[in-house]
Amino acid sequence: MITGIGSFPFKHVDEAIDLIFSTCPSVPFWPQLPQRSPRENMYTTFLEGIPSIVVNAESNGAYMDTNATAGIEEFYEDFGTGNIDAFAISEDAAPGFWRFLERLGEILDGVKYIKCQLTGPFSIGVGLKDEHDRSIIANSAYYDIIKKGLHMKALWMITKIRNAYPGKEVIIFFDEPYMVAFGSAYVSVSRADATAVFDEVLEGLPAKRGVHVCGNTDWPVLLNSSFDIINYDAHGYLDTIFYFGEDLARFVNRDGWMAPGIVPSGPEVMNTTLDSILALRSTFCDKMDQVLPGAGSRDHLYTTSCGVGTLKIHEATRAMELLKALA
Repeated sequence: MITGIGSFPFKHVDEAIDLIFSTCPSVPFWPQLPQRSPRENMYTTFLEGIPSIVVNAESNGAYMDTNATAGIEEFYEDFGTGNIDAFAISEDAAPGFWRFLERLGEILDGVKYIKCQLTGPFSIGVGLKDEHDRSIIANSAYYDIIKKGLHMKALWMITKIRNAYPGKEVIIFFDEPYMVAFGSAYVSVSRADATAVFDEVLEGLPAKRGVHVCGNTDWPVLLNSSFDIINYDAHGYLDTIFYFGEDLARFVNRDGWMAPGIVPSGPEVMNTTLDSILALRSTFCDKMDQVLPGAGSRDHLYTTSCGVGTLKIHEATRAMELLKALA
């Protein structure tokens, strides 16, 4: 099976959805279009309605004001009562999600899974700053708001899809670009604490729960968390996850899915051939068999190495067409 990560360079939602439907009809996903509007960046989209968040009206950059307490009591009340509508993502913030839901019936018969995505708790915790330019992950009280808010937004998104298309299974990816910095001096978070963060946010979500990392990281943190799917940049970092063979074998043994991103998401995609992608897939499968006999022949979920939102339209189209040819 194949699917995509999320971001596209289009400025018109239907153009992105047309490309998704034509290339990934079995596991379609909703598009994020950061070039259409800065509101569709990886932070602002998923911080909508979260208390203490301050958004710059011009840049749509955000920070968390730890002196602001308005709305916090209501936030915890909504969380405690399971009021997921209080955590909705508006059409203005994510038009691709709403239009995707409207149009999904066009290809529904062939759909195996419906994929959605949001930015993960580690990346928002590190990337989102407070009023003193400190990462909010260092402030346990306000980081708790972020973790609970992301859990509820994920639950809202999954529920919205399941209500619109009952009977279809949902995949949700937590995009974690900042996990490439895990273990560095820049991020002083232990393995145990990071795993606990993921498990807290993932708990009880009625979907296959995946994580996307566009680079190398400390893979045992994710392999030993509650994720059902690990998606990584196998085009640029194929070997890195295989350094942790025992953790990987345990993950696969508990029915974890590997989702290697073997189609490049950079301009080099214009010089990439299907033969080279097929060779990379073969190498990946061979390495999986070495970790756990038979694991290489499983039906893995293949993707681009990252989102294609920074590419030119013809480059993004080429990446998705290579993915389709792989399928």
